[in-house]
This record gives sequence, C-alpha cells and structure tokens, in this order.
Amino acid sequence: MADGKDKAEAAELLRRKRAGNWYADGVKFRCLAPECSDCCSGKRGEGYVWVNADEMEAIAGYLGLEFDKFTRTFIRQIEWSFSLIEKPNHDCIFLKDGGCSIYEVRPTQCRTYPFWPDIMRAPETWKREGEQCPGIGADAHVDGAEVERQLETDIEGRRRNSVE
Repeated sequence: MADGKDKAEAAELLRRKRAGNWYADGVKFRCLAPECSDCCSGKRGEGYVWVNADEMEAIAGYLGLEFDKFTRTFIRQIEWSFSLIEKPNHDCIFLKDGGCSIYEVRPTQCRTYPFWPDIMRAPETWKREGEQCPGIGADAHVDGAEVERQLETDIEGRRRNSVE
C-alpha cells in the first residue's frame, strides 16, 4: 500500500503529465565529468557563462581574490549581464586539466545544465542536445520533479544575473 508521500508524488507526476511536461516521467542523464567536459569546452564555439554578484563573490572568495581583482581579471559585461571570460579557444576560463577548478562554487548555469528551458522545451530539443552531450541518454534516471527543480533554479539564476 502506498504511503502519503508516494501518493503525493504520484499526484504530482499526474499533474505534470496533464500540464504537458514531456519529461514528467523523468529523463536519462548522468554527468560524465570529469572524463567529459564538453559543456565547458570551446567545442561549440563562443558562449557565455552568466554569473550574478553572489556567484562572483563566492568564486572570488574560493580563489582567495578580492572582489574587484576577480571581476577585473575574470568577468566581462555583456549588455545588462556579466559573464566569465573565456580562453582564446573558447574553453571556460576555469576549465583546468579536463575539470572545473571552481566546481564547489560553480555558477547556477553550470549546476543546472542540461536542464535549461530551451533544452527542456520539447523531446526534440532534448534529443538534439544529446548530440552534443554524451550524458544525455546515459544510464541514470532523473525524475521529473528533479528536472522541474533544476529548471526553476536555472530560471531564478537567469533572473538574478541581470544588472538591476
């Protein structure tokens, strides 16, 4: 017999299915880091790793740098937002020896990949991203509720990244 938590989870899953979330049953994904760092590398060309003030402070502290020195060295302003700079080959500036040198304080954008709204919009966009990310379709199951949490975290992170 299902307990209250199981019933609540089942009801939430049904709600998500009715809402049209194609990922309500979950998706197959496992980050393959440190063997894979494709999302951090410049293989796709130029990109942006958006950061907000709190994330910049956390990274600066982690690196033992004053905030001003950190921002002068590692940050660029793009219109109304801030991004980490890249290496000349478009790798993330913090990609070192195939891994993230600031993993413990990495930005929200990095923590929530590949659960971004533009990727999770439809099964087709998820599948297309899987052509770039070998972790999509891997052996681990991420349930729909966790996908939704990651999406919400990413959306909130994007909101906080804009200069106010």
